[in-house]
Amino acid sequence: MMNKFYLFSKKSCGPCALVEKYFNNIKVDTSMIEKIDLEDFTDIPIPQENLDLVKKYGVTATPVLVITDSEGNKLVQYVGGMGITQNIRSAVEKYA
Repeated sequence: MMNKFYLFSKKSCGPCALVEKYFNNIKVDTSMIEKIDLEDFTDIPIPQENLDLVKKYGVTATPVLVITDSEGNKLVQYVGGMGITQNIRSAVEKYA
């Protein structure tokens, strides 16, 4: 079974957009990264399953990349645009 990559982000978050742009420009398969949208500036409520993941992994800001094992246990967490972009290559090599 595979590890899971969750990227918690918001459309209104500047660093989130930078992370997204960075992912599009690097030679790493980021298709395994599941985006968890936490946008709260619209009338559309955040889906309950997204809120459940936020609670489970203790996410308090965006962007955050959480990598879990197949059982859902957190292996590592990178917080902020800098933390994510500086570590994504090695994280994919190690956990993907």
